[in-house]
Amino acid sequence: MGYEFDEDFEVLANIHSSSVIDDQVQLADGVTVGPFCVIQGPVTIGEGTRLISHVTLKGPITIGKDNTFYPGVSIGFSPQSRRVSPDEIKAGVAIGDANIFREGVTIHRASCETPTTVGNENYLMVNAHLGHDVVLEDRCTLANAVLMSGHVHMASDVNIGGNTALHQFCCIGRLAMVSGTQGLVHDVPPFCTVHRPAHGGVSLNLIGLRRAGLNEHIEALKKAFRILYRQKHTNKVAIARIEEELSDDPLVMELADFVKNVSTRGIVQR
Repeated sequence: MGYEFDEDFEVLANIHSSSVIDDQVQLADGVTVGPFCVIQGPVTIGEGTRLISHVTLKGPITIGKDNTFYPGVSIGFSPQSRRVSPDEIKAGVAIGDANIFREGVTIHRASCETPTTVGNENYLMVNAHLGHDVVLEDRCTLANAVLMSGHVHMASDVNIGGNTALHQFCCIGRLAMVSGTQGLVHDVPPFCTVHRPAHGGVSLNLIGLRRAGLNEHIEALKKAFRILYRQKHTNKVAIARIEEELSDDPLVMELADFVKNVSTRGIVQR
């Protein structure tokens, strides 16, 4: 089928003849649309992005540069909510640059005026799901069948193990890690690892901190972790002590701020 580009998208993309593309779609230089893809509504795709095959996109969606969509990816359909009409379209989905979406990934559009958002350089493995109004920041890895319910906010550099489900409105702090086959109903502070209860529940993500080159903060974070998790204080008392004793370390203050001001569901416990 033919396709007309507007003035801002003059360079022809590589579009397989079996794909169906709406007149509202804008494709930048070097976009590849493989066989049997369907792109509907106001969708903008940045240069170098590749749809391998059998990808379905329903706008409004904005997609940045150099993303890769594997077969079976479906993005932009209505929220899975009884309170939202499937015909009601608000902010849609916004995707940054250099993300990888493996087979069967699904992402639902927003139920409000801010789009369901995916940042940059994330890796979503087979059958991962982002519900409506999710915010996924940068460089996160979601293993197979990770399920993020509506309104979950995940900060950058987080790793989530396979078959883990996150409850609505959960917040996951920066450089956190969650092992597989878990159901999270509370928030995960930054720089922490959540294990299955038989393996201790919660610890510091020491490997992640070292790989990120943050060795100089580890001792201070260990002290803060002991105050928060091992000395049997209330969170309010623990944070007051951390702020009093360790305020010179910015990562410790990031941890304290998350518990004090970001978390709304309460933090995971040992």
